[in-house]
Amino acid sequence: MPFVELCAEKCAIFPSKGECRKMVQGGGVSLNKEKVADAMRPVTDADLIAGKYLLVQRGKKNYYLVIAE
Repeated sequence: MPFVELCAEKCAIFPSKGECRKMVQGGGVSLNKEKVADAMRPVTDADLIAGKYLLVQRGKKNYYLVIAE
């Protein structure tokens, strides 16, 4: 699943895909403490922490723990 779809539609971290893309281009989004360079990058099983968690950081102080089912 593309990163932008996960954050905007599935988890509601961002209100829209456009805002997610703008934050990624500005360098304000991290996945598991690594900057996201491409909003369309796929989120795979290899990205999961302990097999079921993703840590998404939006800006400096907003952290979201996503639980994959």
